[in-house]
Amino acid sequence: MVFQMNADEAFEKLAQEGLKQFLEKNPEWATFLGFHEPYDKLLSNGSIETDYENLKLMEDWLTKMKKTINFDELNDDNKMDWRIFEQAYESQKFSYYKQRTHEKNPEALGTIGMIIFIALTRDYAPFEQRIEGIVSRLEKLPVQLEQFRTSFEKCVPVKLWTEIAIEQGQQMPGYFQFLIGATKGNVSEALHQRLQKAVAALGKPIKRHLEWLNSLLPKAKADWVLGKAKFEKLLELRELGMSADEIYELGVEYLKELKKRKAELADKIAPGKKVETVMKEIRADAPKTFEETLDFTRKEMERAKKFVIDHNLATIDEGGKLYVRETPAFLAPLIPFAALVVPGKFEKTQEGIYIVTKPRKVEDMGKFANYASIPNTAVHEAYPGHFLATSRSNRLSSFMRDLAQGAETSEGWAHYCEEMMMQHGFQGGLKSELMQVNAMITRAVRIIVDVKLSCGEMSVDEAVDLLMKETGMAKEGAIAEARRYTQNPGYPLSYLLGKHLILKLRENVKARMGDKYSEKFFHDVITANQSVSVRKLKEIFDLKLGKS
Repeated sequence: MVFQMNADEAFEKLAQEGLKQFLEKNPEWATFLGFHEPYDKLLSNGSIETDYENLKLMEDWLTKMKKTINFDELNDDNKMDWRIFEQAYESQKFSYYKQRTHEKNPEALGTIGMIIFIALTRDYAPFEQRIEGIVSRLEKLPVQLEQFRTSFEKCVPVKLWTEIAIEQGQQMPGYFQFLIGATKGNVSEALHQRLQKAVAALGKPIKRHLEWLNSLLPKAKADWVLGKAKFEKLLELRELGMSADEIYELGVEYLKELKKRKAELADKIAPGKKVETVMKEIRADAPKTFEETLDFTRKEMERAKKFVIDHNLATIDEGGKLYVRETPAFLAPLIPFAALVVPGKFEKTQEGIYIVTKPRKVEDMGKFANYASIPNTAVHEAYPGHFLATSRSNRLSSFMRDLAQGAETSEGWAHYCEEMMMQHGFQGGLKSELMQVNAMITRAVRIIVDVKLSCGEMSVDEAVDLLMKETGMAKEGAIAEARRYTQNPGYPLSYLLGKHLILKLRENVKARMGDKYSEKFFHDVITANQSVSVRKLKEIFDLKLGKS
């Protein structure tokens, strides 16, 4: 008797086969996702042609799907995954053939830096085993760097991105020394000596790589500007349903409204004082040391988690673990404030790392983190923001949905949570509300800057000036923000635009459900589908409500 798979079984089998092929070619991604053996000791080919090979994998995968599976016979979830895969393939084609970032950005050390950070902080295996994987990769790193440089030979890099790559590269030797110190006495002496030998052997290769990066500067003539036509295509592929001009006007409108609200709140807090004076006083009320900042962040993170549970706002993965750490030096040039290193999708325990960047000047601490603003950031990054949503989505959605990379849903959700938690009384007080409105102003400015930078209608210096003027951001932070925007067109606008779209979706769902509407139901559907576009999120709600 011959067993024949139905369409859903065939689709899911093919998906697993495709994932296995991808991980074999990209073992670093296996570690990120939570697959460890045999990948944790391997490095990918450093050639930039790997991007094309990954695209070819997707193309072959899609062709096989169409030849062997009848789309109409699939269940609703797999139909959605199929369409998301097609969308992801088109986005990757655009990235490879139109954006061509792989030919313009000579950064090659960030991945190994992040792998080390994950090995030190995620408890996915015994510490000795995790460090052995890192040592094996460090031993292979010189070859990977050589492969990268060879493949990049005919490329013309962006000067700004080359400068960023140099800054990140300069941090790596110190980071490797930190690794040696962090593992001493915590691994076997034999492994520690092997680590020291591997790091010592990297001295010349890293020096050579930095010399190569510096040699690129004179020929670094490529422009980071995407251009309006390509930017419009990017927005279309993201299914945002709005043009660049419409999104820009939305940002301008929000900025105008929020500045008015900011002035009103400042006047309530300190009648007669200038807004800038009130903001300065609030920022002055901040932890005195960076260690105090990390400690207060941990406390607010836990308080936010308890608040979500007590108010029945969303489902939490109680087995998840979230750590607060200082941002690694190699990431600091691109992360001015805080961010979340998300848990691996397939890890048994969902572990996230909430990183906070230490300001270069201690007197700038309040601009980066103060007692009125830290609760808002804890909501955004931890509960019920990114960590809650990512850990839940990792458990409930297929890995194919992660291919959608719907930043407007993930960042929009985290930004939505800030205001939602304020409305429920978490942050509390006019000062916290003022700092939240100021954070919203930052998101409005991000829309304006993202559109203008991407379309070539604003310089980085002009973006820095606008960020400083409208948000009060320290120059150091504004520079890091603006430089990061050039590398991720369409991402910075995702925060406020995503929140705007989620609020509209909530109105639609509430109107359809009437008295049956549940805030927890709405939140749980979103957190179970963190990576899809808001347009596809609406389709998921349509399916659920149609069956209810």
